[in-house]
Amino acid sequence: MLFRSVPWEEGARLINECDYLFATDVREIEELTLRLTIVEAKPQAPLETSVAAGPLASLMAGGRPIEEDETCTHFKLLFDRNHLISYTVLNESYGKYPEPPEAFTGKLFRIFSHSHLLEFTERTTHASGGYPSVLMHFEISCLNHVIDVICTAPPKIAVGKPKTTPAMVN
Repeated sequence: MLFRSVPWEEGARLINECDYLFATDVREIEELTLRLTIVEAKPQAPLETSVAAGPLASLMAGGRPIEEDETCTHFKLLFDRNHLISYTVLNESYGKYPEPPEAFTGKLFRIFSHSHLLEFTERTTHASGGYPSVLMHFEISCLNHVIDVICTAPPKIAVGKPKTTPAMVN
C-alpha cells in the first residue's frame, strides 16, 4: 500500500469520515517521535450460525463483525519530537466520553479546545502558559484504544488507500 502525505486538516477530515478505527501500531520510531498506524474498519456481512454452533449462536445470528477489509483506508500519524509533550493509550472500555467543560471538534479525530488532560498537563509540567508554545490536545478514538496526544503542533498525516483491482471496479 502506498501512502501519500496530506495536510493534517484533510487527514483529520478523512479519519472523521470513517465509521470505526483500529489502532494497529503505536510506537516511538525514535526517541520522543510518536507514530500511530490507524486502520479504518467497517461492518461486514451478517454472521450465519447454526444451532450446532452452541448456546450463543442465537445471540450471534445476524451480527455484523466490525473488521478491516480490502476497501479500508490506512492512516499514519507522526507527532514530531520537537512538538510532543505527552501521550496516553487507554483501553477504550475504561474511557469516558468528554463532558462539559471539556470541548472538542471532530468525531474520531478530536481536537480539544479545553480538556481535563490539558489542565493536568499545565498543572504538572513546565509546558504551560504558552511555553514552549500553545498546547494542543488531539484524541484518536478507536475500537479498543483511545489515544490522547498533547503537543505544540499538529501531526503529519499520510493516507493509504488500497489499490483498486479490476474485480473491485463497478
